[in-house]
Amino acid sequence: MTAVTLAVVATVAGVTWNSQRAALAEQEAQINDVEGRLAGIQKKNAEQVNADVMAALGVSRNRLSTDGERITSLLSTTFTWDSGQGYEAARENLKSRFGLPENETFLKSFMPPSRFNEDAQGRRYYYIDTVGLNSALGADPGIEVVDVKAGVYTYAVLADVEVTSDAASQNKASKASVTAHRRALLFVTVDAQGKVSNLSGTPASGETRHSK
Repeated sequence: MTAVTLAVVATVAGVTWNSQRAALAEQEAQINDVEGRLAGIQKKNAEQVNADVMAALGVSRNRLSTDGERITSLLSTTFTWDSGQGYEAARENLKSRFGLPENETFLKSFMPPSRFNEDAQGRRYYYIDTVGLNSALGADPGIEVVDVKAGVYTYAVLADVEVTSDAASQNKASKASVTAHRRALLFVTVDAQGKVSNLSGTPASGETRHSK
């Protein structure tokens, strides 16, 4: 009788333990489900609050999207080049694509004409190529609208720029060890027609650089 009783008790205990484990697993699944739903609701609420604020300020989401693409393109053009010739081409692209005149203060400060020597045949030897400088726009820039007036949006932009040197790379140094990250704070105004104006900027170090 004792052996039978112990067997029955053991069986019941096993069933009970398995049932408890199953119940706990079900509870955990329910908790995870509820947490997921709550996170979704909180996200929607946050998005709704943000949308309400944007609406109160008269901000158009379509404008934020199109202006953001335009600003990113401007940054990419400004900060992406790998030779003296590429640098000069980027300057010309900025002037023609974004309507920036040669005397634009932004161009003078952020992209002054590259220094070079020219031989008798007219071939140019750029300083940028001598030191092997390369520049590229880094991670996606942070773009936030700071002012809206009659369809004219002003943005604050935080851009990360990666600068490397081919000369250092030739010494078998890894790219990571020869990459300098520069962060620049820019302000950009874009009107309803997509025209960029009032560019101003503050690099990680040095004087404030701006244009009118």
